[in-house]
Amino acid sequence: MAPRQVGLCPTFCLSAGAVRDSNRAVKIFSIGLTLCLFLSATLPTQAAGKSKKSTPAPVADASDKITAVHLTSITIHLYATHAGKEYRVTPATKITVNGQPAQLNGLATGMDVVVVPAPDGVTAANIDAKTAR
Repeated sequence: MAPRQVGLCPTFCLSAGAVRDSNRAVKIFSIGLTLCLFLSATLPTQAAGKSKKSTPAPVADASDKITAVHLTSITIHLYATHAGKEYRVTPATKITVNGQPAQLNGLATGMDVVVVPAPDGVTAANIDAKTAR
């Protein structure tokens, strides 16, 4: 009796184990081909990116801003909560503008600001402002 053939293959006979190995080889080949295509698509763009000088995308301004300066307080717009917050300014409040010591009258609306509140949460212990870019 002749060996049993799987499928219609006029040149040679495939056993069930050979078919399984053939399917595994196709899967491995497909994964390898996909990996090669991915690498060939990404490597040229990375190399091209190194040779070109590109302008960086503008960064969204995520800093708090001074919205009002009063005689004894400042009001700021908090970026994180999109709310306004008023801080009392006392003679003990340390104020800097662009890294230099300053006074309350050296602050202006529109400046980027970082306020460190005093323990009471209402008074500013430190105000660090930078001129708007």
